[in-house]
Amino acid sequence: MNLGPLDIQMPGLVDLILDFPAMSLWELLRRYTKPLSVAQIAKWTDSNPATVRNGLDRLIEFGLVERVDACGSSKTSTFRTTPQKLVVTWSADDPKDKALAQRLVQRLKDYNAELFEDGSLQNRAYKKGDWIKFYCTPVGLNAADLAELRRRIGEVVSFVNMIIDTPAYESRNAGKSGGVLVGANAGAFTQPPPLCNYNVSIRVQPLHHPVAPQPNISIVPRVAATQAPAPGSESQLGSSSKLSHREKQIAVALGSGRTQHAIAQQLGLSPFTVGTFTKRIYRKLGVHSRVELLNIMRGRPME
Repeated sequence: MNLGPLDIQMPGLVDLILDFPAMSLWELLRRYTKPLSVAQIAKWTDSNPATVRNGLDRLIEFGLVERVDACGSSKTSTFRTTPQKLVVTWSADDPKDKALAQRLVQRLKDYNAELFEDGSLQNRAYKKGDWIKFYCTPVGLNAADLAELRRRIGEVVSFVNMIIDTPAYESRNAGKSGGVLVGANAGAFTQPPPLCNYNVSIRVQPLHHPVAPQPNISIVPRVAATQAPAPGSESQLGSSSKLSHREKQIAVALGSGRTQHAIAQQLGLSPFTVGTFTKRIYRKLGVHSRVELLNIMRGRPME
């Protein structure tokens, strides 16, 4: 099941999105991709089971999570996400929509500002290996400069989304024991999905302490929700490309110039497997090199 865009005027939707503990449960389930029990979620988020149940009930009410009934030897119900992307539609011409969107955007900005302030060097000790980058300056951009800047930022966003969309159960723990579900033993999970230790908002800096992930919510005009995606690094690899989710991840990484070895390390795969995926991607898209792949991703005709 995959829900379509959610209308911003849906009763209670904005309140739910601003319920960060509840939305972190949704993002945890989305990243893990496997159904999880209340006990597992409570343990990994260091939360009270009653609080987890309350959050899951709110998510179920809006169709963002569904219950998976116990089966086989397992006597515990589990939960999983329904949509894999959250898209909220609004209209700038509707005063009510505009007020709700402003409230939503402002609170999300405040939340990220709180994370930045909490992670600033004034509030945390510098640790060896920390990387903090902040760049802010007025600059004059012509049309070509602006187009190139948008393209490069799009590549960064695609790379970050590749990390976010890597299923937690098979990424950094691939091939290791402890994070694998064996048979029908729902309690076999011992390795929780990684919490977020960095906040990315053009500038990058470590957080003072790990925090639960929050979903990436797209707020788009209602008309845009029904239109085809604009040309871009990842938008050109939509459903029409016949690429699987994993193939899209690898195609984006290849287009950004990463080596097959680096991609394998990032996704928890062997270089041989990445090479096999690469051949499959080239065959499906009818390309023979990274240059041709990148041209497709940027919406350019192949020569």
